[in-house]
Amino acid sequence: MIKHLIKTSFIFLTALMICTLNLAYSQVATEEEINNQFNNAIAHFNSGKYDEALISFNKIIIDYKYNSKTTASEFFKAKIYFELKQYNQFKFAAEQFVEAYPNSNYVDEVRLLLTKYYIDIANYYNALREILFIIENTNSSLNELKAKEIGEGVSAKYLNETQLDRLGSSFNSSKVKSYLLLQQGKYLIRNGNSTRAKNKFEDLMSDYPESAEYGEAKQLMDFSYSTEPTTTVIGVMLPLETNSAGEYTNQLAAEILEGIKFAIDEFNKLRSDKIGLLIRDTKKDVNQIKKIKEEFTSLNSLIAILGPIFSNEVRAALEEFDDYDIPIISPTATDDDLTGLNHLFFQANPSFTVRGKIMAQYVFYVENKRIISVINSIEGYSPILAASFTTEFENLGGRILRRESFKNDYTDFSEPIAKIYSDSLTIEGVYIPLSDNSVTPFIFSEMIKYGVKIPLYGNQDWFTAKGFETAAEISNNLVFESDYFVDFNSDAYKNFSDQFISITGKDVNRNVLYGYDAAKYVLTVLRNTEPKRKSLVDKMISGMVSSGLRNNISFDERRINKFLNIVRYRDGVFELVDKFRLSQ
Repeated sequence: MIKHLIKTSFIFLTALMICTLNLAYSQVATEEEINNQFNNAIAHFNSGKYDEALISFNKIIIDYKYNSKTTASEFFKAKIYFELKQYNQFKFAAEQFVEAYPNSNYVDEVRLLLTKYYIDIANYYNALREILFIIENTNSSLNELKAKEIGEGVSAKYLNETQLDRLGSSFNSSKVKSYLLLQQGKYLIRNGNSTRAKNKFEDLMSDYPESAEYGEAKQLMDFSYSTEPTTTVIGVMLPLETNSAGEYTNQLAAEILEGIKFAIDEFNKLRSDKIGLLIRDTKKDVNQIKKIKEEFTSLNSLIAILGPIFSNEVRAALEEFDDYDIPIISPTATDDDLTGLNHLFFQANPSFTVRGKIMAQYVFYVENKRIISVINSIEGYSPILAASFTTEFENLGGRILRRESFKNDYTDFSEPIAKIYSDSLTIEGVYIPLSDNSVTPFIFSEMIKYGVKIPLYGNQDWFTAKGFETAAEISNNLVFESDYFVDFNSDAYKNFSDQFISITGKDVNRNVLYGYDAAKYVLTVLRNTEPKRKSLVDKMISGMVSSGLRNNISFDERRINKFLNIVRYRDGVFELVDKFRLSQ
């Protein structure tokens, strides 16, 4: 019995040892398989075969329990999503990584990728927030320096004082606090507020005397003292509508601001006497405009204001600034009565009355037409354009043979077009200013019936009209005015676009150019006169011309831009005919 038990025990132990050895062999084999899988994934990643690499990394993460390559595989997984620009997957994977592995050696690099992601989608507030996490937590001095360098670029180009201050309140680290105080001080210097900049530097030096930023803060404070008397500042008032995170939510205003900032940066790179920007958010609020007025009028270094951009805000601003000697230039406002509200207000975008006059002068002097008919909508700005065109054309010696009108909801143009074409042997053209371009297919359809080629003239709403392809012979006779035309093939535009994209990471659009051209005009004036308000105004009303990318700008004593682009439609292409200047 005892022998049987011993024999049975021996067999059991032998089996147990075999199982243990097999399990150990299996673990070794699995570890080897993981390493092979990882090395294979890295090889695919390095050769740009991201899809194959992703399959291997996912196998390591999913098919095996947590192992020596899990963290690295999670990191490369996030990196692959970023390289493939699969941003939703990247953001999820990256945020999961920093939450799950806060002490990983890869955390800094993941946060740098998150920074790039936020820059790519123009969320600069969160981009700097990721940088600040690196500054606060990294154990690598090299990563800290790299993060600070990137953060300074983001702060300088994209963020304002409010955003920097809000970020500072969400961090407790002295490293972050001192870094943000330095960036706020630099922001204030760039925007011409040396007094408040010095306050920031003094706070930094007092509260964080051992910080890495102490020495630079001291140098900048001395610099701001020495340069304050000669600082020249341009104020900016735009409805940026900053949200609780300090981000601009009004896209149009933010894009105009990008154009303004780029023009200032371009100017400052070439001159020792820098121009500062003082940017303020009107928030579409009259009370906010009053606060801005109190600040702007207290600064002797402020020589001009760019903005607002909407006519109703312009009215509020002109009323507030009526008793002050600061020239105000709106890049976009078009109402006709604005220059009458303030003797120092300038419209960089021609008013509707001026647009009608320019088109009349072009038709009379350049097209050499003497007998014209007019068809206009009774709604929107179309009646203003028609009345201005008619008055100017007749004052020049031309004749308006017939005037017809329509509503914007018309679909049947048989009656007004029939009347116009009854004079086809007499008239030399038809002026059709639109305020709603949805009617153009119906206009073209009716014109086709008559088969008579009469020159057509209009306003810039024809730029986005429909139906050209169905009425080629008629639409090829179309010429119209526009405050916006860009020659995308010109060297000037290509150079500007390349530089703008490289600096801002954004594409150039119409709104950017409104801001850029207006700021460039003011800076062109400053190049040719001393930086004083009266000198600036005198030079502006002298008729000096600034060549813009979307339109030229020139004023006289009436203070409304005298230039418009004349555009021709021909065979599916819009062509610039002339940058036409209104004569006296």
